[in-house]
Amino acid sequence: MSRHMMADDDERTYVYADSALLRRIVGYLLAYKGTMAAVAILVIANIVVSLWAPFVLLEAIDVIFPTGDLQQLLFAAILYMGLKIAAWLTSYGQSYLTTLMGQRAVFKVRQNLFRHLQTLSQDFYDGSSSGRIISRLTNDIDRMSELLTGGLITTFAQFFIVFAVGAVILSVDTQLAMASLAVVPILAISTHVFRQRARAAYRNTRKTISSVTANLAESISGAKVTKSFARERESLTRFAELNQADYQSNVDAAKATSVFFPAIRTIGNLGVFLILLIGGLRLIGVIEGALTIGTLLFFIQMNQSFFRPILIITGFYNTVQSAFAGSERVFTILDTEPSIQDDPDAVDMPEIEGHVQFKDVTFSYIEGTNVLKEFNLEIQPGETVALVGDTGAGKTTVVSLLNRFYDIQEGSITIDGIDIRTVSQESLRSRIGLVLQQPFLFMGTVRENIIYGRPAATDEDVLEALEAIGARRLLESLGNGLDTQVGERGTRLSEGERQLVSFARALLANPKILILDEATSSIDIYTEHTIQRGMKALLQGRTSIVIAHRLSTIVNADKILVLENGRIVESGKHTELMAKKGKYYSLYEIQIRPRAKHASMQ
Repeated sequence: MSRHMMADDDERTYVYADSALLRRIVGYLLAYKGTMAAVAILVIANIVVSLWAPFVLLEAIDVIFPTGDLQQLLFAAILYMGLKIAAWLTSYGQSYLTTLMGQRAVFKVRQNLFRHLQTLSQDFYDGSSSGRIISRLTNDIDRMSELLTGGLITTFAQFFIVFAVGAVILSVDTQLAMASLAVVPILAISTHVFRQRARAAYRNTRKTISSVTANLAESISGAKVTKSFARERESLTRFAELNQADYQSNVDAAKATSVFFPAIRTIGNLGVFLILLIGGLRLIGVIEGALTIGTLLFFIQMNQSFFRPILIITGFYNTVQSAFAGSERVFTILDTEPSIQDDPDAVDMPEIEGHVQFKDVTFSYIEGTNVLKEFNLEIQPGETVALVGDTGAGKTTVVSLLNRFYDIQEGSITIDGIDIRTVSQESLRSRIGLVLQQPFLFMGTVRENIIYGRPAATDEDVLEALEAIGARRLLESLGNGLDTQVGERGTRLSEGERQLVSFARALLANPKILILDEATSSIDIYTEHTIQRGMKALLQGRTSIVIAHRLSTIVNADKILVLENGRIVESGKHTELMAKKGKYYSLYEIQIRPRAKHASMQ
């Protein structure tokens, strides 16, 4: 196994082997083989000109200076400068192309992650906070981008430089080369120890910044609640705790690196020490072996050329550990399979009449705790059925299963005799309109939100939908009509206005099956009466399922079902259920009597 699951109180993340992470990250870069080939050519050219320059210097010191040949000296100086310019140009081209390639890879990673999030089932979102998901799309991919936008390829290039320098110095003087390379084992051991400590430290930083982001998103969304309960101080305290944890985790990561990098520089200087010591002893004759000043200076310069890429590699190793910690969190989502998947032989749902049937359906969110048990329900085409009952009775579960947000454990759900598990989820949901208790509006205009389910709709279609639900007052109250900006989540509109827009959106999509899940609970009495007048148009010719706590809104339903503990305990029209004086009668009396008493006192 190249991964295993690591879980804590907040989230679940796969822990991958470094090799597995590296293969996947490199895979994104390999999609741009042409650019990578150009980078490889530039890297090779840069290595050649960079290694050529010290030989020119060696030739000048050992050969040209003693002869005093000015023409040769001028040529060597020009060649040396030309090689340095060529090294800069090849380095610039390499840097530009790797950054370009890396940005394309980052774009692809983020796009793939967002696309995959669209495929994940509702249970994934039930168990994940939006802030933590956002953190993976932003913070964690940003950490990956440091690796993708040049760092990874640059690091590979440094390995080639190290091997090239090693080969060159071995060919020039084996003894000095061995002195220079003697520190490599120490370097390897130090890097191994650092890798283990740094990975754990950076994994913790990714977790703590995720918590900060999640708390920030939650605090912004719940700002009104915080203010209404005067809990600003407590909210600040909670954020400060999470922020402090993030601060401390980054300090711990810094501790791991602050010791390592000076150690690497010291190891590099140890190589210079050995070259000076052995080379000096050879120059003064203590150790046998001829040596020129030029060769000694050549080795000192080449030692810098040898350890500079090592410093880059080790310096970037810090980034690698942070990027790997972030990529684990990104790949965890990408490797999460949707719990609800289309059957391989799934077909598109054809045009339907709207005959809905639940047959012996058993369902539980948590194994061993049934929400529905051998549940049976049949709704005829064009029929309006209301579901009522106490909180937790299973009403919302029924409509969630019809939309196939979750899969049942036993039984079947069919539409026009077609099992919903045999058709694609997209085609199934395109036949069903859903209006929620808390309508969600997207940033944009009123028009854009209403045509969301039917983008080709005209303004005339939009106005007809608004007219049908009695929402002309909405248009008249908006400053710019259909072009009015609704703000984030529709905050520039009242709750009632947002609900009217969602009603119009559902009507315009023209679904054959319509679900209203507590859709009028946030609407004032005046608006409710307005909608009631247009409700017939909204429900006309559609199979409709209405979930309502406000029982006055469903007295005209064709059938009212009373649910209790996942079972239907009463069924019938309003008058029939009132005559039985059972559960429905009790619920209705609780709601209507206080309202009637209040009205009589006015």
